[in-house]
Amino acid sequence: MLDITKMLHAVIDLEYDIDDAKELLIGPTARRQTIIVWLDVQLAAFADDAAWAKVLSKAPTNQAGMKDHYLKCVALMLLYSAKRQWTQLVVMDDPTWQRIITADQSTKLADLNKEYLAIKHFLSGAYYSHRQEDFRHAWHLLLKMGIVDFKIQPKELETGYLQLIKDLHAQFAE
Repeated sequence: MLDITKMLHAVIDLEYDIDDAKELLIGPTARRQTIIVWLDVQLAAFADDAAWAKVLSKAPTNQAGMKDHYLKCVALMLLYSAKRQWTQLVVMDDPTWQRIITADQSTKLADLNKEYLAIKHFLSGAYYSHRQEDFRHAWHLLLKMGIVDFKIQPKELETGYLQLIKDLHAQFAE
């Protein structure tokens, strides 16, 4: 299982460092909007690099880019949960974790498309209608997509995530 608490604290600390480095002074509404917009961009970039929907091209999967964008999606989801004070929604009990990691793998175009569109739909409901359950569904689907569908091992996910946060800290410390 992922150490969600450690991952949450890491992205929150990163946000403070970025705010200091960029001298950002934005309100909570603009902050949440920015997170959702950037999450949408990263989710699209993840799908683009995964290449499942590129029906008009022969583009190969970009594994490194796909993983990087996926990890950024995870970070942004965790950050959004903190900004909404919904961190209880990202922490999972063992039965929920088992349900996610043992779900059937989606490999067909239609199934991957449905998952991707469902994540976007649920994020929209979480943002516009403030529905916590929509956010929880989006979070679970995102984890399922990475871990089950694209076979990112949980330990690899957590290690890669923490390295991403460390690299971003270093980038903004310069």
